[in-house]
Amino acid sequence: MAAAFSFLSDDGFVRLSSLNRRLDQQLRANEKLADTVQALKREVQGLQGDPRTVEKAARSELGMSRPDEVVVIFEKKDKGSAENR
Repeated sequence: MAAAFSFLSDDGFVRLSSLNRRLDQQLRANEKLADTVQALKREVQGLQGDPRTVEKAARSELGMSRPDEVVVIFEKKDKGSAENR
């Protein structure tokens, strides 16, 4: 009986509303995490089954190259620097 009265009081409605908002926020966060998990699963499948995906990851994330390649890195200059004037 006391639990029912606590939800029927003004404070009970405020608390219930607050809990519903927190639940909605948590459900949205869970959906975002589920999307992230799916994207990571696709990435893992690509890395396990496609040599081109492995090569792309090695080049972009690890900076690797083939033994017969020469890597040239160009530095970006600031548009406002004195060297460009």
